Amino acid sequence: MLLFGTAGIPNSAKKDTFSGIMKLRELKLEAMELEFVHGVKISHINAQKINTFSNKNNISLSSHAPYYINLNSLEKEKVEASIVRIIKTAEISHICGARNIVIHPGYYHNMDKLDAYNNIKKALKRAVEEIQSYNVILRVETMGKLTQFGSLEEVLNLSQDLGPKVMPCIDFAHLHARTIGKLNTYQEFCQILDNVEHKLGKKGIKDIHIHVSGIKYSEKGELHHLNLKESDFNYIDFIKSLKDLEVEGLVICESPNLEEDAIMLKELYHN
Repeated sequence: MLLFGTAGIPNSAKKDTFSGIMKLRELKLEAMELEFVHGVKISHINAQKINTFSNKNNISLSSHAPYYINLNSLEKEKVEASIVRIIKTAEISHICGARNIVIHPGYYHNMDKLDAYNNIKKALKRAVEEIQSYNVILRVETMGKLTQFGSLEEVLNLSQDLGPKVMPCIDFAHLHARTIGKLNTYQEFCQILDNVEHKLGKKGIKDIHIHVSGIKYSEKGELHHLNLKESDFNYIDFIKSLKDLEVEGLVICESPNLEEDAIMLKELYHN
């Protein structure tokens, strides 16, 4: 089954998680990503309430770790702080019942890409060792800027190297921006998904976490997100590829209009 939802509380809901869950249920969407992007500020008590409430309303939760994570920082203290942020996000996500945690891994800092890869793998491995008791998966996101670590190959290799607690978050809009307008045809979407399955096995596409939106980009990659109909992202063929390859998991919409594009994608998928 493929579930559709929003990155954060829908625009049409009051700005609290419980109202967001109720609005998603009303809109017949099925998922929400908890946005901890500016820090994890939910108490254990509220996290448990969110878990109970989301289960009652059949809304599947995931989460997004803070933006301040950089596992390839040139400053050791920032790497240490990043690992602590991942662990804290994992703890609260576990209590919330949000199994998938999306992570922006870091930047290259003009470093050799293999060196950057090894630094990020080493730091992420330490985080993984600390979260074994939590029912969570760290989803390393494909990133949209050329200065950011996070090509498709890099995130799939991390998943292979670090085991079942690390999987990719495939952001199709980011991949489109990262390649300056490529990766935007039915054949290319299918190839991305085939690569995921080839590297990670059937679970790669039967338990997938996807981000999607419209996107504006330059020769340096991503600039900012757009609504799907205002962008050149080929969302119709994107949905067709998910359908034809029988992909299962979560599709989280990050367009500025959030629920409008999420509903449009869900209706396209089912029609």
